[in-house]
Amino acid sequence: MGRILGYLAVALTFVLWVAQLFLPSEGIGFVTGLVVFLITWWIVLFMTLPLGVRSQAEQGEVVEGTEPGAPVLPDLKKKAWLTTVIASCVWLVLFVLIEFQPIPLDAIPFLPNPEGFDSY
Repeated sequence: MGRILGYLAVALTFVLWVAQLFLPSEGIGFVTGLVVFLITWWIVLFMTLPLGVRSQAEQGEVVEGTEPGAPVLPDLKKKAWLTTVIASCVWLVLFVLIEFQPIPLDAIPFLPNPEGFDSY
């Protein structure tokens, strides 16, 4: 079930991102969506890299000539998939917040004035 939800999140992200080519340029555009997704993907990748990593020293099997802190089994393929699913979910949340604005941007107190900075 979890794997199906992961596929669904990634597929929905891809469909909405490609649909931006055919929709008016309000909200998230094609390039903006791609850039936001890639930045989110890299940030999430660095958050998931340390998950479940055991070093050679912790395993007690240090290979001669290697760093004792080197991971025994980094499992990068699984982490890349997990990163893609998490980044897709984050992108979908950002897409809904920006495109449909369930929370108006004017209601967020720390954002600048929508008319610009000329009102100061």
